[in-house]
Parts: sequence; C-alpha cells; structure tokens
Amino acid sequence: MPFSAPQRNLVFRALDEAEDRTSGYYCIPPFRWEQLRYDLLTQTDHGWEPLPGPTLARVRYLQRTDSRRPFDFYRIELNDRSILAAAKRENLIRNLYPFLVYILTHEMVHMVRLSSILDNRAKAFIEPDESEEQRVQRISRRILDGSSDFHPVLDKFCS
Repeated sequence: MPFSAPQRNLVFRALDEAEDRTSGYYCIPPFRWEQLRYDLLTQTDHGWEPLPGPTLARVRYLQRTDSRRPFDFYRIELNDRSILAAAKRENLIRNLYPFLVYILTHEMVHMVRLSSILDNRAKAFIEPDESEEQRVQRISRRILDGSSDFHPVLDKFCS
C-alpha cells in the first residue's frame, strides 16, 4: 500500500526537518548543502524501484551528466509498504512524523558520508557493510536525541 496524500505531505515535511538537522549536525553551510543534489521518491513516483521486503529506505548514488560536466546525484527511495507496516507493528502509526524524520535523517547521513561534502580521506574509510550501517545509526541517534519526540523511534530502531 503506498502512502496516502496526507502521509506523502508528512514525508516532505519530514524531509525538510531531516535536511535541517543533518546539515546542522555536520555544520554544512547552505551554499555547500545546495551542491548536494538528490531527489526523494516514494512508491507512486515515476522511477521508483521496488525495495527488498523489510527495507525501509535506501540511498542510491547516481552520476548525472549535463552539457558541461558530470556531477554526483543521489536518490532516496522510501519503501511505503514497509514503513507503514513497521509503524503499525511498533505502534508509531498515529504519530508517523518522527519515524519519517528518523528514516530520512538516516538516509541523509548515508548521503553526506558518501558525498564530496566530506573530504576524500573520510570517504576512504566508508565501507558498505554492517559496521557502516551501525555508524550511521549512531550518528542519526546523536542528531535526533535532543528531542523527546524521537525517543520512541530511536529506542525501537537505533540499537
């Protein structure tokens, strides 16, 4: 089941908050953040590709080219069905917004760590494995831990 229209509105509101919190955590100035090119797709968007079963979201690295030069481009894809199922299972469906902010913050941390915003020395240590996933979870927790609204989500999804 894809997100309803009100739920999609929540997604884009959550995206704004996740972006603000992530750029603030990394102290990325606005002009540098604007260089991080990405889009967000949910199940009903053109170009969305199915994600494996319980996966909530993923970020994909794509390289786009324009007439002048290639550039890095990222795509965050949300798995509507899995997000809604997890929210229902964990009794978060009535207050979906903090869960969406957590998911999007998590994906944005991946994106920042993969992007050219971090220097090449830092990128050299990023490996797509379980330790990287746990590192991103810890960072996401630090970003969101200041607000009690996120504690139920963090307790359930950030071990």
